[in-house]
Amino acid sequence: MFRRLTELFSIPSYALLFLCMFLQGMGISLSAPFLSIYFTEQLGVSVGMFGIFLAATLMAGIWISTLIGRRSDLGLNRKSIYFISTLCNALAYSGYLLIQDFNILFIYMIVFTALGAPGMPQLFAISREAVNKSNFTDHSFANSTLRSAFSLGFITGPLMGTLLIAAVGFKGIFTGTIGVFLLVSLLVFLFLKSNTELKSNNANIQVKSFRLVQNRNILLPFLILILMYVAHWTSSINTALFITNNLGGTTSNVGLVSSICAALEIPFMIMLGLLSAKYSNRILMICGSVLGGAYYLVVILSGEMWQMIAAQILLAVFVAVISAIGISYIQDLLPNMPGYASTLYSNSSTIGRLVGSLVGGLLASVVGYRYSFVLCFILVFISTIMLVISGRHAIRESQN
Repeated sequence: MFRRLTELFSIPSYALLFLCMFLQGMGISLSAPFLSIYFTEQLGVSVGMFGIFLAATLMAGIWISTLIGRRSDLGLNRKSIYFISTLCNALAYSGYLLIQDFNILFIYMIVFTALGAPGMPQLFAISREAVNKSNFTDHSFANSTLRSAFSLGFITGPLMGTLLIAAVGFKGIFTGTIGVFLLVSLLVFLFLKSNTELKSNNANIQVKSFRLVQNRNILLPFLILILMYVAHWTSSINTALFITNNLGGTTSNVGLVSSICAALEIPFMIMLGLLSAKYSNRILMICGSVLGGAYYLVVILSGEMWQMIAAQILLAVFVAVISAIGISYIQDLLPNMPGYASTLYSNSSTIGRLVGSLVGGLLASVVGYRYSFVLCFILVFISTIMLVISGRHAIRESQN
């Protein structure tokens, strides 16, 4: 593994992209855990209105990302796209410092978070193209390693955010987030090489004529990832309350469970990248889906805290698969369209997060926290069936 990591980081720009991914994960997670508190306590916004705010910004981001993703494969400078997106993210968080009126902030954030949304998929697309130009052929390992940097940053961010909010207050976490995104922008501007090479005419035809809803071989994987992310986010918002209300656990138990899963995700992502050299991404997705279903089944039947803790191994593998292997799964199906493929993956995660958050809360209020996990099990079971019947080959011809 050490040799493969050495080869991977010897690829021009890959080490820089790894650092940018780490900082991006840190920047997002610096303030994300505290946003609901800021909106409800500082701006006086209801929880329902905060949910509408999140939904609106996410949907705007999906639209802009899709629009940019298609055009980026036609030869747009990915460095410029990523640089501008990162600056827009910094401007977005500046709104929290400058704007105190919720209505104005709502409009401001929709605009700038949407313009910042293409950053993450373009970062993956830049990495894909860098790996393609090298002699390194293991794209899944490259994606898994890159995605692990985001997870590492996402673990580090809340710890720093807790210290900042205790020392400076909300201005501290927002200033810190702005600083992180500005640092990423500076690194990209100074050190990332531009890639303005236009694609071949054949690739142009594919980008222009490709329609997601008309191609089963790519539509099914896209829907599979959405279902998996809906299951993941539905369970995520209910896990803490399930532990405290159904298992009699404490907030310390909640923190322990979250920490175990987060800590295991990173090594599992690296391991999955290594396994991708022997097994196809589709096979790894199926295995991850089966283990995800096993996790939700354990949760449904669990009656003791130790069972929940032990089951985090299953959850960590499931999350690692959809996070690290999922993007390679989509990219391999669209080898000539890395920008659009990465955007599809990013959109599946965003849609899953949005739907899962809305459905999870509603379902828990109707059937209770334990039985909300039944839906998660059903969604993952359906995903497994869809994976079995899904296409295995890349999209190489235009679809009309």
